[in-house]
Amino acid sequence: MNYICYFPGCVIAELFTEGVPLFDLSQLLAYRNGQFFPEQVLNKIEDRSIRELVTQMIHREPDKRLEAEDYLKQQRGNAFPEIFYTFLQPYMAQFAKETFLSADERILVIRKDLGNIINNLCGHDLPEKAEGEPKENGLVILVSVITSCLQTLKYCDSKLAALELILHLAPRLSVEILLDRITPYLLHFSNDSVPRVRAEALRTLTKVLALVKEVPRNDINIYPEYILPGIAHLAQDDATIVRLAYAENIALLAETALRFLELVQLKNLNMENDPNSEEIDEVTHPNGNYDTELQALHEMVQQKVVTLLSDPENIVKQTLMENGITRLCVFFGRQKANDVLLSHMITFLNDKNDWHLRGAFFDSIVGVAAYVGWQSSSILKPLLQQGLSDAEEFVIVKALNALTCMCQLGLLQKPHVYEFASDIAPFLCHPNLWIRYGAVGFITVVAHQISTADVYCKLMPYLDPYITQPIIQIERKLVLLSVLKEPVSRSIFDYALRSKDITSLFRHLYMRQKKRNGSLPDCPPPEDPAIAQLLKKLLSQGMTEEEEDKLLALKDFMMKSNKAKANIVDQSHLHDSSQKGVIDLAALGITGRQVDLVKTKQEPDDKRARKHVKQDSNINEEWKSMFGSLEPPNIPQALPKGSDQEVIQTGKPPRSESSAGICVPLSTSPQVPEVTNVQNRKPTIQVLSSTILPSTYQIRITTCKTELQQLIQQKREQCNAERIAKQMMENAEWESKPPPPGKSAIDRQLYSSPGWRPKGLLVAHLHEHKSAVNRIRVSDEHSLFATCSNDGTVKIWNSQKMEGKTTTTRSVLTYSRIGGRVKTLTFCQGSHYLAIASDNGAVQLLGIEASKPPKSPKILPLQSRILDQKEDGCVVDMHHFNSGAQSVLAYATVNGSLVGWDLRSSSNAWTLKHDLKSGLITSFAVDIHQCWLCIGTSSGTMACWDMRFQLPISSHYHPSRARIRRLSMHPLYQSWVIAAVQGNNEVSMWDMETGDRRFTLWASSAPPLSELQPSSHSVHGIYCSPADGNPILLTAGSDMKIRFWDLAYPERSYVVAGSTSSPSVSYYRKIIEGTEVVQEIQNKQKVGPSDDTPRRGPESLPVGHHDIITDVATFQTTQGFIVTASRDGIVKTIMNSNSPKS
Repeated sequence: MNYICYFPGCVIAELFTEGVPLFDLSQLLAYRNGQFFPEQVLNKIEDRSIRELVTQMIHREPDKRLEAEDYLKQQRGNAFPEIFYTFLQPYMAQFAKETFLSADERILVIRKDLGNIINNLCGHDLPEKAEGEPKENGLVILVSVITSCLQTLKYCDSKLAALELILHLAPRLSVEILLDRITPYLLHFSNDSVPRVRAEALRTLTKVLALVKEVPRNDINIYPEYILPGIAHLAQDDATIVRLAYAENIALLAETALRFLELVQLKNLNMENDPNSEEIDEVTHPNGNYDTELQALHEMVQQKVVTLLSDPENIVKQTLMENGITRLCVFFGRQKANDVLLSHMITFLNDKNDWHLRGAFFDSIVGVAAYVGWQSSSILKPLLQQGLSDAEEFVIVKALNALTCMCQLGLLQKPHVYEFASDIAPFLCHPNLWIRYGAVGFITVVAHQISTADVYCKLMPYLDPYITQPIIQIERKLVLLSVLKEPVSRSIFDYALRSKDITSLFRHLYMRQKKRNGSLPDCPPPEDPAIAQLLKKLLSQGMTEEEEDKLLALKDFMMKSNKAKANIVDQSHLHDSSQKGVIDLAALGITGRQVDLVKTKQEPDDKRARKHVKQDSNINEEWKSMFGSLEPPNIPQALPKGSDQEVIQTGKPPRSESSAGICVPLSTSPQVPEVTNVQNRKPTIQVLSSTILPSTYQIRITTCKTELQQLIQQKREQCNAERIAKQMMENAEWESKPPPPGKSAIDRQLYSSPGWRPKGLLVAHLHEHKSAVNRIRVSDEHSLFATCSNDGTVKIWNSQKMEGKTTTTRSVLTYSRIGGRVKTLTFCQGSHYLAIASDNGAVQLLGIEASKPPKSPKILPLQSRILDQKEDGCVVDMHHFNSGAQSVLAYATVNGSLVGWDLRSSSNAWTLKHDLKSGLITSFAVDIHQCWLCIGTSSGTMACWDMRFQLPISSHYHPSRARIRRLSMHPLYQSWVIAAVQGNNEVSMWDMETGDRRFTLWASSAPPLSELQPSSHSVHGIYCSPADGNPILLTAGSDMKIRFWDLAYPERSYVVAGSTSSPSVSYYRKIIEGTEVVQEIQNKQKVGPSDDTPRRGPESLPVGHHDIITDVATFQTTQGFIVTASRDGIVKTIMNSNSPKS
């Protein structure tokens, strides 16, 4: 016997009979005795399979009732669709498990699975909304699950996901479900505490109601009694985005409400005219008066529209006009469109500060005027004329387009058309191309609308001053455009428009015009010196007599525009004294939020930091960050997998407190895995339930916090990767510079030995260049070095052949196809690429193909660009650096351009513009961290630029304003630059944060730091190396001497190579005005023979140069070498013969 199935049978019957029970108590007793059968109630069940199922389940004999499993098998494909068995039951059953305690999680999971759910239930095509369709029945169950979660949702993203689900499912649902099951929840969300949810709920409600094509009898009053009152408060919502959403959808809501009312009226008329219809009750005719219902609807919508048109935020008004203002005209009718909409829209033109609002007025006025009719022409005429003289040219364009459309629609009276033509004709010579095209469009439309006689009698006189020759087909735009005179110059137009006394200017121009026409015998110069200066400026900019006539034609427009701009400036000074484009976050009450990407525990010093970085305690935190002198701490390790349970047990998770005051949990919450395919009949929920937490009860972190933690973890990993990459690049950068510090134990011993004094031994005297050598560059691995010369050639030299083991030493490659004098070059990415620049504006990237001996390597041009000589000038200096994502060739031009050329994409990574008031760029250097660069100029300026934001940071000047010949970054102090200055062989080290000159090398007989220059010699080439913490500096210049400066022990400095007659020198350190100065002082000559030792063999070549040394560099093979070049084309390599003192 089966007593269980009887009760579900009664419940199923009530579900399909809208709550009508099968029995009352007396009927149930009679049914047990066989005296009653609920046939009348069962016949109300329309579905035959359900009716048979209920009949079997409530059978009076328990023995004839089947088990529940048997009923499921028996009714498969009949009462219960197949989709129940294959998809819905296993999918929905997972939501009943204890692991899904949160409605938010259910919604988010359904949103992820929505594509597969719809594919299983409905297929790919959108089904028709037919009642009782099995696929829709499946969606009804899904809708029931969704709606059961809506009122218990807690988080913003879950609510937005629920609204998104409703919007996706709405086109597939019936009218009854949309109105009875969906609409109440959307109105519930319109009262949510989160503005985004309220705004999205309103948008969803509007789109859902627009899908309703018929109105059920019990929902005929849904708009005036339920929907509009339910969202009425949103028009005065505190959040702008909510009012914005209301303005965006009010037209569609009004249109849908009117359609509902018309559908109800049409249904009533059909029932009244149908003689076979049943008696109409009061429910069908709530008021019996269509006009009364329409009037009430108009009043409700009008109240909200007026509220939105009077909103304090202009964006709300603009949105209302741009989203269906014409629909509102149709809704209200002609009279109210004129009285309500047009009267409020006119006031928008009074806002002189928001040209977007004024432009939106002219965009939407055509639709309103078209509905109101030509009677509005007299009202709109002054408004359109105001638009033609607006201070913003975009508004003028929109006003011209509005006039053109209104003329095409016949909304302008004929006298008004001619008046507008007179006002618009001068725009044919306006410098703005859009305004000229708009004027041509209006003229051609007018010519098409009026008769031929009117064209030549009334229209042509307006056009004659602005066309080069008479035309016949004025109505054709291309013809009119082809005969227009050249427009007035933009520079002249703007300069005249900005003048303070534009009236006096036009008065004088008018007198000059009358003199040209012969009306006046003479035109005296202006008495006002300001007007005379203004006229002189206009004439210097190229103002001709024809330009003067065009300015006079635009006189009325320019005077109105000048006055309008003056009013705008006055209002802006009254209302806002802050800078344009600057947003004061503090005034808006916005609190900055930040999360520490590094933990406070300092990591152990890395190898490079121990060797090369000295922290300066005087540098403030901002500049330490700018110059990269702060060593970032280590990144915390991710917590173990069991950390979430620890958080639950303690109730106080570990937190990282940022300076902004927010606390963020550091533990990583379990992430929701990817959803498996629903078609495999294994629901997603089963996978989720096994991965979230093994315990039945759990404390869930909100989704927003989960995503925040994931974002923080991602940023920390990114920060760690960037830090490691920067350290690797930094180490590679210093290790690639010759001589490589710490390259070997021998080198470290030699460089660090206090008695080490290398002697210069000439090993190569190279005379292949025919003119001055400008620059020397050594490849990163020191296998090659390159020289460029004024003879137009670039030569590549093999470093291994400079050791003196070969009989002849020649260059391995020569490139001469760039043209002009090659001024600078640099290696890119090791020794495989070489960038060169010539004084003819050419910049080329060359590829060097290595080959096995005895074959020589090949050189091929890969990329090139030609700079504009007038705008940019030639390249004066260039450097290459690799930022990871970009391989950047940075070059500076003589006219102030700083360009970062991304060699991987062949486009500019960044472009900076130096102000030439500070002098022409002569050299620049890039920070090793690639955070900033410094440029030197011909007037002694050193300007610092932030490369991350492309902004100038600071600039400092040499006291004598002497030319900066060469710049280099200091290897130890991150904010210092080394500058070689014109005169006195001065090389100074400047702190770019404070602008102080900290250290100076002074190889001159003049008093140290004096601005007098008895010595005209200057340093032309510098090379600096950290040398394992004891930096050294090589300098060479116009006195033809190569000096070795020991910055740690300045008294050990000496001249490596010079002329044979050069006196011996000593070096002394002193402090002058807070600057540490190392001065070179000549020793007194000894009397007597200088050398008693007889010479052995022929005299060797002198080590020093006989002309100005232009550059110096070093490279390392098995030994260390110094390579120098001079103005006479000589390249010399000098080997360091090292011998410690005994």
